[in-house]
Amino acid sequence: MYMAEKNQAFTIIELFIGISILAIMMGIIIPALYSIKNKAQQIVCANNMRQLFLAFEQYTNDNNGLLPRPNNSDTSKDGSRSCSAEVWFKAIDSYLTTLQLPGKRDEISPEERLLRVKQDPIFKTVPLSEQVNTRTIKMNQNLVPASDCQRYIETIENPTKTVLLFDGNIYNSSGNYSSAVANKFEGSYGSVAQRHSKAANILFIDGHIESIRNGDSDGTTNEGWPNRQAGKELIWDPENPNLP
Repeated sequence: MYMAEKNQAFTIIELFIGISILAIMMGIIIPALYSIKNKAQQIVCANNMRQLFLAFEQYTNDNNGLLPRPNNSDTSKDGSRSCSAEVWFKAIDSYLTTLQLPGKRDEISPEERLLRVKQDPIFKTVPLSEQVNTRTIKMNQNLVPASDCQRYIETIENPTKTVLLFDGNIYNSSGNYSSAVANKFEGSYGSVAQRHSKAANILFIDGHIESIRNGDSDGTTNEGWPNRQAGKELIWDPENPNLP
């Protein structure tokens, strides 16, 4: 006598349970992977800023204590003085080249190497035709008084609180890439981009870096920060350190 073979197929209930478990697992794994990716980009950005600070430090040592210029204008902000010093983005190139490890010099060209160090990881998403004019990291425009071209670093009284470089916007108010915004070498609290898990990397005059969040912006528009201090005692203008 033959016994009927047991049906080995999944029942609808078992299939539904399996799909539900898979959906729950994906709901846990995907956000975790996204968080890891964001953290990795924040770390890369911070490491780039550390290299930039070393280049700033060397430039300042070689120029009698003067910081490089925040912009590439021919005059001071008030137009009273002619300026010839290079903008920071170009002035530190020779120092950045010497900071690269010898074993990695052949991996990318010198031009590509400098661009990568001077940029946030978001730079990779910028259209190739626009990359040459894009600055994702900005210098604090308020460091230099309106009547000067450069500033002596020793005249900054609160180096642990004063902003040097920061994650800067490259988008317009609609959230689209904007060359008019991205090509600026300098900026202030109104042009901060919180693109690292809704926080921005800030490099201070003394060389330390903080990841700071202020409000709920995710860095995809040019909203900037609603106030100067961002919940901390940040200083954008050394001449007016107590402004809120």
